[in-house]
Amino acid sequence: MNSGVLLVEENRQLRRENERQKKKRAKKRAFIATGGVLTTQEGLDRSQATNIVPEREEVTEEATIKTRAPRTCSMCKSLLHTARTCPTKEVSN
Repeated sequence: MNSGVLLVEENRQLRRENERQKKKRAKKRAFIATGGVLTTQEGLDRSQATNIVPEREEVTEEATIKTRAPRTCSMCKSLLHTARTCPTKEVSN
């Protein structure tokens, strides 16, 4: 009896997944190139017509170099030491 219940549940899950995949395959896909060679202006015109924003890959040195903030003491916010060696820690204990 339990195996019948399990088989029914498995069958229901498989049908649901199959239905999801059918919907995914049925989705309309839009392609910019429909044959031939496009000029740059034609590609931009088609992308604007379909609301596709062309991505520009501009790599600048400023964007790729990340600098960390200087270490500070979490107790007194001093730049001279960290919380482990903070002089106020000894006073408060």
